[in-house]
Amino acid sequence: MRGKDFLALTVGFNIVGGVLAGLLVGYAFDIWLMEGLFGKKTFPFGLFFFFFVGVIAGFRNAFRDLKRL
Repeated sequence: MRGKDFLALTVGFNIVGGVLAGLLVGYAFDIWLMEGLFGKKTFPFGLFFFFFVGVIAGFRNAFRDLKRL
């Protein structure tokens, strides 16, 4: 694989990885922490919050990789 192809693959994985990590952390936060330990039902809000944090982190990492290009 050439350098630019590898960098494009890295950018894509950064975006997808950030979104998936945000979804998983948000789901775990809502189900395990808030409902399991504290007994509060906050299901969609933690998921949405961490989803957007994951999107921002993924695009930030992708932007940093594209700046190296």
